Amino acid sequence: MNEVSVIKEGWLHKRGEYIKTWRPRYFLLKSDGSFIGYKERPEAPDQTLPPLNNFSVAECQLMKTERPRPNTFVIRCLQWTTVIERTFHVDSPDEREEWMRAIQMVANSLKQRAPGEDPMDYKCGSPSDSSTTEEMEVAVSKARAKVTMNDFDYLKLLGKGTFGKVILVREKATGRYYAMKILR
Repeated sequence: MNEVSVIKEGWLHKRGEYIKTWRPRYFLLKSDGSFIGYKERPEAPDQTLPPLNNFSVAECQLMKTERPRPNTFVIRCLQWTTVIERTFHVDSPDEREEWMRAIQMVANSLKQRAPGEDPMDYKCGSPSDSSTTEEMEVAVSKARAKVTMNDFDYLKLLGKGTFGKVILVREKATGRYYAMKILR
């Protein structure tokens, strides 16, 4: 897999997702699509402190607007089955264009990967975990094949809550087990 490099970095004002206030964040846009925000500028490129914001710009939509603040842009992306919009603003239209161009360039480069290359071929764990003992592989189907509820056998109800339920399922194609959360 190619080495991940920082494509663009700098200060953005990010609007809170729940409490709609604007907060300054130092963001790093990386070639693997990760868009990582910190409260303060990281001292080293291989920052070990956990970020405040961490998401991917792969398969995202960008929108330019002047509301609720001038020089605003919105990144709309799919997080599991939910569309998430993150709102940012900068000081000038030129700065907004630079960020939007860089994000679009990274998103486009991820779409044009070689067919045998899996963009999600990585391990993840808790950001605060420095050890690799609790890492787990992330299983993601190819972007071209949409996963539907019919691709799974439903085995057991694991739990119910206010917002939905969690079911133990087995993927028919691979036989792998997953916990599927179904929201109401």
